[in-house]
Amino acid sequence: MSEDRELTRLENEWKNRFDRFTAPEPSREQTLDLLQKIKAVEEVKPVDLRFKLESHQDTQSMSARTVNLFLSQWNFHGTRSWLLTGIIMLILTLTISQNIGNEVAGFSTWIKWVTLFMIAVMGYAFRTKNEGNQLIETLSYYPLTVQMFMRFMIVMALQLAITLPLSFIILGATNSIYYLLGSFTPVLFFGVIGFVSTIWLGQKIGLLLALFVWFSQTLFEKQHQSASLFQLPENEGFLLMNIVVMGISILLLGTVTLKYRQMRDLT
Repeated sequence: MSEDRELTRLENEWKNRFDRFTAPEPSREQTLDLLQKIKAVEEVKPVDLRFKLESHQDTQSMSARTVNLFLSQWNFHGTRSWLLTGIIMLILTLTISQNIGNEVAGFSTWIKWVTLFMIAVMGYAFRTKNEGNQLIETLSYYPLTVQMFMRFMIVMALQLAITLPLSFIILGATNSIYYLLGSFTPVLFFGVIGFVSTIWLGQKIGLLLALFVWFSQTLFEKQHQSASLFQLPENEGFLLMNIVVMGISILLLGTVTLKYRQMRDLT
């Protein structure tokens, strides 16, 4: 019974306190001051760094943007990687030239290894480094397809710059414009295969597809000589095959514009 009385007393006590409580009415000056503070907070917005970066990029010339794009993608290889690539290519060339006496047979073996190495370089150029790099690529000012195309151009330019001089070590005095063409076309083709298949199918499937084409060409070269990508100038269909391969390479590169439009429409 005493507990009921105590509870009733406490209830009345708190009820009286709530009844007496009234919120103080703000003055006119306080209301105007509060509005000014709210207005000041709205005017001070955080700096949009991405907007500032894009505005700065838009003011640059096309050449300056291309240089910036080149430098951003150069980081995926860097000087050290290309020096290592050149050293491996030189060792490969010297090894073949020293162990195969006939220049033509040496060239045939050499160009197959060079194109296989080209596929490995393409796989390295488009490898998945880590989640952080993927985020940087995705959030970059430049579209992902454009970044990959610039990386492809870097790989192709430097790979050809390394390959063509080395062909003189293999062929010596027998080298000619046709053998240079025979070096250029297969390297271009497998570079395009690696790049385009990576764009459409992803890095792993693209690499496997390029390897599949290379092994198919190597294993069935003798059975299907006329369809071989590794034609020699002595072969009857040398020029025709090179023209066809270049045409296919250009068409495959043209499909990259479709992929670019697809990715642009999705964003």
